[in-house]
Amino acid sequence: MLIRVVLLALAFAAQATDLRDALRLGRTPDEALYASFSRGYDLSPTQPVASAEVVTEFRRAVMLVRERARLGDLSVTEYDLGVALKPFAGTVTIVAQVNLRPLNTFTKPPLYDLYISTGRSTPPVGASTIRREAVFPMGAPGGSMMAVRIEATFPRDTILAAAAPELVVTDDGAELLWRGRLDLSRFR
Repeated sequence: MLIRVVLLALAFAAQATDLRDALRLGRTPDEALYASFSRGYDLSPTQPVASAEVVTEFRRAVMLVRERARLGDLSVTEYDLGVALKPFAGTVTIVAQVNLRPLNTFTKPPLYDLYISTGRSTPPVGASTIRREAVFPMGAPGGSMMAVRIEATFPRDTILAAAAPELVVTDDGAELLWRGRLDLSRFR
């Protein structure tokens, strides 16, 4: 029982430290520091996947604080941040933008998919939530869709338990567009 209490206290202390760090980083006026922090969560995809990034709980906390600070609200506390993060506890979100062929005829975002391959002998991990948004070029309205932005959320523990987790992006015909190693240990 005592060991359980001590472990619980250590977990709360670690969470409090993370929240304080997120508040500090989210409020920093140093744009280069924030940009460097954000680049650390970028993955290195190949075409047609234009970009892919990881959003951990810590990064989400920093992003929430940053957005509130951008709006002039510097009153966010550790408690407020903890409450805002509760729906995202134990999850990791992957955001990928996939370029479409220039002469595509899509009228709505295509059903491109993003999932985690866990290894040869284990089943893949599907997203608990997935959102697809159309991306249009800047300028004249009425242009054709140039990309689709996929945002998928996964349980963190399942990815960590996988033998060889890889992020996989497929098109609406289940054709492989890109796959890349996903090492969550390098992200805070």
